[in-house]
Amino acid sequence: MSLVAARTLAVRTWVVRRNCSLSVGERKWVFVATAACVGTIAVVFLFLGAWPVLPFAGLELALLWWALRQFDATADDFERITLESERLTIEACRGALRERHEFHPYWARLRYWQPPGQSNHRLLICSHGKEVEVGRWLTEEQKKLLADELRKNLGPAGPDRTL
Repeated sequence: MSLVAARTLAVRTWVVRRNCSLSVGERKWVFVATAACVGTIAVVFLFLGAWPVLPFAGLELALLWWALRQFDATADDFERITLESERLTIEACRGALRERHEFHPYWARLRYWQPPGQSNHRLLICSHGKEVEVGRWLTEEQKKLLADELRKNLGPAGPDRTL
C-alpha cells in the first residue's frame, strides 16, 4: 500500500491508497488475452472430442471476469487524513461507501495497539468517545511511521501548541 505525506505552512495531509498494478485498460487486455488462450485451448480439446472442457473454460473466464470487476470496484479506495490548525479531518472511500469524520486536533488522541489474538496493530484516532480506524491497508512499518507522525501533531503537544 502507498502512504503519501504532503505539507504546506497551514495543512498536513496523509493519503493511503491501495496499490493498483494494472490500469483499467491493462485489466481489459489481461482478460481478452486470457480469454483468447483459454478459448483456443478449449476449441482444440473440443475438436479432439473432449467437449467437457468447454464448461470449465467458461467457468474460469466467468470467475476471472468477476475478480476483475471486484478489483475495479475498490481500485480507487483511499484514506485521507488532513490536519489543519483547528480541524483534523479523516476521509475514507471504500467502494461506494464514503465516510468523513472531523475532530479538533487538541482533543484527538492516537491509539496504536494490538488486539489480543491478532498479529496486526490497529491505529485509532479517538476523541470524545468516538473512534476512527486509519491505515487499514498499511504494513506494520508504515503504520508505525504514520503513528509517530500523528503523535507529533495531535493533542496538546502539537507543533502549534508548544508553550
